[in-house]
Amino acid sequence: MPVTIAMLLKAQHDTVNDTFKYEDNEIHLVTFIGIVRDCTEASTSVTYKIDDGTGPPIDARKFITEGEEEDNSPKGNGYVKVIGHVRSFNDVRNIIAFSVESVTNHNAVTCHMLDVIAAQLMLKKGGAMVSNNSGGGGTFNAGGAVVQAGGDNLTNGLSLQQQQVFNALKGSVSDIGMSFSELGNSLQMSTTQIRAAVDFLSNEGHIYSTVDDDHFKLTDFC
Repeated sequence: MPVTIAMLLKAQHDTVNDTFKYEDNEIHLVTFIGIVRDCTEASTSVTYKIDDGTGPPIDARKFITEGEEEDNSPKGNGYVKVIGHVRSFNDVRNIIAFSVESVTNHNAVTCHMLDVIAAQLMLKKGGAMVSNNSGGGGTFNAGGAVVQAGGDNLTNGLSLQQQQVFNALKGSVSDIGMSFSELGNSLQMSTTQIRAAVDFLSNEGHIYSTVDDDHFKLTDFC
């Protein structure tokens, strides 16, 4: 869901279920664009303080996976596009980011704001998705990227191992998803293969971490 920082700060937080709602619509995976005002690096993560001009800056924390190239991390005070999910710690909103990418074309900033407006109009008309087939699938324009929902098209382009992890998580009925150990017990794959598949699916926005960094669940549009 394309959003502004003001929308994230105004969203109502259900502390019991740890969910967020903006104008009666639950928000989970979000995307926004802003300027990096500060950057704090740690051994396992990088925290960006991002300002989009709509409200106070918000922290976006991205965990560094083993073997990830640090050169891909944004440098300086330029614009970045963030994809992640909303969290609240001590009543302070923040983002656990799957992706933080530098924005080189400033038209992307204007396009993002148009996406935010279009998404809000779509929600007011009664849904976050537009049905495109009789099988219940749909698409949603999230920050310029069309996301498939429902049907078999979602797994097109995934490797066999990525599809196996995706399908295992899809079959989970737990509210907190599945852990790495549970995935290892249900799949004939090595820990390294599962980790690589989980990292890919997380970066692509197909899954997100739940109670901790070891448990994963499919995002709602899956």
